[in-house]
Amino acid sequence: MTSRHRDPESGQRAFLRRVLAEGADRLGVTLTGDAVFGWHDRTIGSACLREDHRLWLRATAEHCDWAHGEGWTGNQDATAITGVPKPVLISRAEWEETPVLMYAELLTHVADEPCSTSPELTRPLVLPASWWADLREAVDTLAAHSTPRGDHDPSRVPRDVEAFYGRTLDFPEPPIMRTEHTDLHWANLTQPRLWLLDWEYWGNAPAGYGAAVLYLHSLLVPATAAQVYDVFVDVLDTPTGRLAQLSAAAHILHRAEHSGDYPTLAGPVRTLADRLMMPARRR
Repeated sequence: MTSRHRDPESGQRAFLRRVLAEGADRLGVTLTGDAVFGWHDRTIGSACLREDHRLWLRATAEHCDWAHGEGWTGNQDATAITGVPKPVLISRAEWEETPVLMYAELLTHVADEPCSTSPELTRPLVLPASWWADLREAVDTLAAHSTPRGDHDPSRVPRDVEAFYGRTLDFPEPPIMRTEHTDLHWANLTQPRLWLLDWEYWGNAPAGYGAAVLYLHSLLVPATAAQVYDVFVDVLDTPTGRLAQLSAAAHILHRAEHSGDYPTLAGPVRTLADRLMMPARRR
């Protein structure tokens, strides 16, 4: 989850409201509260009620040509994960209005607030040691969950990173891979109790990728960035961990260039990437 609705309302947001209402009807719930829109208005969510039980309804739509693959089934696939604090998928409805395919997912409700309204942290955040311990335990538990999702050719990850930066880099071949929440930023973590939200794009990635994503999204608040690094130093301060950081940085910088995201974060991320590549030689 990222941003609440803003005015004037776009046609896309009006369309998503209609999709959400249709999903509520199909899944037998009553919408309550304000709608929450995801990144670039791709998704919509709202609290809802079913027989006095407070739940969460999430919906999206996509052209039929693109409504498939791991991103389309992320929350469904995540039902197999145990031992990680995350919303539980209760039921799902999928329907088509040619040429668009839509789905609505009914999930358990998380009452705790996101740590940030934006993916990047912009102000200091005080969290107890127990929260950080719970985060590390959740990431480690997820890492032990085997899945076919995610990067299917580990050897491509270093090549893709080298292609993005235009440099030859010294990385392990192949990198160590494990299961990661690949969108582990501050809008997808809650407090005071820890929950990990938004499971569209989890799967195999370089070990430490989730921690790298969170570390990079913390750079505007150096004290928090240092704490993230300290919690995950054993996975970040390794050859694969540095690859994970450069891969996560490439994702952020690509979004900054092509989608206009991260106007204040892109600079610190670029500085970190340059520092991580200092021993590298230019092609």
